[in-house]
Amino acid sequence: MKEMIESSANKTIKYIKSLTMKKYRDEQDKFIIEGEKLIEEALNYKVQISTVLVSESFAASNKYNEFAVVFNDNNIPVYYTEDKIFKSVCETDTPQGILAVSAKPEYDIDSIISKDELSLILLNELRDPGNVGTIIRSADACGLDAVIISKGSVDLYNGKTIRATMGSLFHMPVIQGLDTQDTLEKLKNNEVITIGADPHSSESCIDLLHYKKSAIIIGNESQGINSDIKSILDINVKIPMPGRAESLNAGIAASILMYELYVRKRGCPAQ
Repeated sequence: MKEMIESSANKTIKYIKSLTMKKYRDEQDKFIIEGEKLIEEALNYKVQISTVLVSESFAASNKYNEFAVVFNDNNIPVYYTEDKIFKSVCETDTPQGILAVSAKPEYDIDSIISKDELSLILLNELRDPGNVGTIIRSADACGLDAVIISKGSVDLYNGKTIRATMGSLFHMPVIQGLDTQDTLEKLKNNEVITIGADPHSSESCIDLLHYKKSAIIIGNESQGINSDIKSILDINVKIPMPGRAESLNAGIAASILMYELYVRKRGCPAQ
């Protein structure tokens, strides 16, 4: 018989609930993965899960029985609680009945950018979790090597950001909290061509060449790339728009530019 946590004052419940706040995620280097699909992806890609919490109703389902085998095989502690208490620690309005606590993965930016061939994207002060999550998902789909998220951007481990990645967070390196100018200097020192997204540029992304090592830079949703950053980039390009829209959402623009990199990688000799 499964022992149920019946109090919201339980230390495990209080610990998990604290991780909905960035301050405690940073202190503990942990974050919450919520829902069946994301936990399946995390397990498939060997993400370090330290704790699982299951609602009473989900624990009675056939789907949970499949999870239970994997948790047991990997010696992952599982706790059970009443549905009402489970919902109180979730960020979604209609939780699926299962969540996990995971360690934040660590990646070395220097080893990533020292590769002989490289394509990555740098997000400079993006604030919308949906945009950042969408860009990570698109970067995964387009085969990029990494996503870098600058200081001043939304927290990668915000629940909305994680859900918007649809599991791509677990497939590729994503590094957050780096200084944009310091990162650009590292990229240049490693012969990475930097390409800024600028709707006011006279250069079109259609005319881009294929570079062995390149990085797309996406600016803040409302202000774009600031002039100081823009001035030190190798190239600034716009996305030509034959219709009447004046601009594109940052996530959409980033996805188009990343796909352009993929197309060139397939069909053009490297510069």
